[in-house]
Amino acid sequence: MSLRRILALTAVTIAASLALIGAPAGALDNPDYTSPPPTTVVATPPPAKKQVTTAVRVAPVRTRLAITGSDVTLAVIGGSVLALGVGTLAVRRRAMSAAS
Repeated sequence: MSLRRILALTAVTIAASLALIGAPAGALDNPDYTSPPPTTVVATPPPAKKQVTTAVRVAPVRTRLAITGSDVTLAVIGGSVLALGVGTLAVRRRAMSAAS
């Protein structure tokens, strides 16, 4: 295989893997939603502020943010790019050793 073909195949593989990893966010159909929306305006008074006294001050325990799906997505993308780079390097070295 020529280097140009290998690079094109690598680019197509990366583009396809990135396109298949992501899940687009979008609106879902809700049959319970009324059409047209209601026109009645309901005004509620603001809630009364309550003073709460505590006996002790407590420091927050959590120092990390919650683990979300974006962490996994970044790990998969990074691993895919790393694996493709290693594979490309191995193919190039094999081709160079076969040509010698």
